Amino acid sequence: MTIQPAENKLKIAIIGTGPGGLAAIINLSRLPFVELSAYDQASELREVGAGISINQNTWRHLQLLGAADAIEQFNLRGDGTKVDSEQRNGITGELLFSRLQTVDPNIPARSRIERYKLQKALLDQIPAGFIKLSKRLSTIIELSKGVQLSFEDGTTAGPFDLLIGADGIRSAVRKHSFPDHKLSYTGKVAYRTLIPQSAVAHIPNIPKSSCFWHAKDTHVYTDPLDNGLFEIATRASETEESVKKVSWGQKIKRDQVVHHYDEYVDTIRQIIAVPDEWLEFAMFGGPRLESVISNNRIALLGDASHPLSGAFGSGAAFAFEDAYVLAKALAYTKAKGEPIGEALKLYDEVRSPHYKGLYAILNGFGSNAKDIQASSPSLDENEFINERTRRNWAANNSWIYEYDVTKVWKEHIQTLEASKDFLKLDLAQNDETGQKPLPQIPVSA
Repeated sequence: MTIQPAENKLKIAIIGTGPGGLAAIINLSRLPFVELSAYDQASELREVGAGISINQNTWRHLQLLGAADAIEQFNLRGDGTKVDSEQRNGITGELLFSRLQTVDPNIPARSRIERYKLQKALLDQIPAGFIKLSKRLSTIIELSKGVQLSFEDGTTAGPFDLLIGADGIRSAVRKHSFPDHKLSYTGKVAYRTLIPQSAVAHIPNIPKSSCFWHAKDTHVYTDPLDNGLFEIATRASETEESVKKVSWGQKIKRDQVVHHYDEYVDTIRQIIAVPDEWLEFAMFGGPRLESVISNNRIALLGDASHPLSGAFGSGAAFAFEDAYVLAKALAYTKAKGEPIGEALKLYDEVRSPHYKGLYAILNGFGSNAKDIQASSPSLDENEFINERTRRNWAANNSWIYEYDVTKVWKEHIQTLEASKDFLKLDLAQNDETGQKPLPQIPVSA
């Protein structure tokens, strides 16, 4: 990848270089008319967490980003008979659903890899030293000539024609663009860790696939990853006073975790008791943004654009999709000689409806729980767990992970071009018949 600043190029700044920010760098650096800058508040680029999901949509974009080969070497493909994932009642251990692993080379071989492997595969596509570190954003000033940035170290940058906020769920760019949008603590925390598989080898009945173990108010996720590691990721309820108000990992001890899972089946209780140390993530979320753009000069990407608090476990894929569409929109409008605001409208037209659909699913999950809770005769705890899991997983939500934004983008542009052609034809016919031409209105209106 070659990035060479030049005069008269579209000047773009990216704030945040998680998976979404890195994907934006790779996609936008391929546009010859772009001069790109990237900033991150971290002093060094390192991943905090455990595993990350690699679903069909994630895999598709890893291929487009040139990072798939690096990921593939860490994954072992089965012969079509290997179980890929399971859903179980965490209290009884009862198997509720299972899915076999695919052998299709265009679909991921495994559901999870360690996060640092994904980050390295993306960073390998970017020149060393390109990302400016220790740049915590303090101020955004929108001027007639562009967006000016100030950082806490006293430095400034800009003006930029476009600012991309890829700075996570607690985005400073979103806070500037939508000051009335508020995040709140969800009452949930996630506890995550990676340990050697040998540390749990003595525990019976551990599934060889990824597995969700459901209880009424909590869940546990277990997965024996390749290369001998074992991932544990959980959710639990904690009062706001019991957790620090941070949304990224902080180290905690075993005693703060194990008591949440005392009611679980013995297999899970033994697994949870193994790690001495965990990472705790306080979960924050917020309402859906009606738009992911602002003032024809700011675009939100990844968790900054959809504060879903980790729902669906596919945040990297959503961010990759954002980065792809934004780059395509900029290339399309550049070829048409249209201003950057038109590119951002296209980006918003494609991505905002997608996030509306995701929020609708979350609302459906909440409705399912309320409906089951109100059923008569009332269900006991295990019946409630089983029924809720069946409803949520029986719903046709696989489109989230199979979603192909490359096709969605093409279809959107085809529809747009067809509408423009129809409008031109209609105007031409009115001119020929002597009728007053119809007023031209934006296609996106």
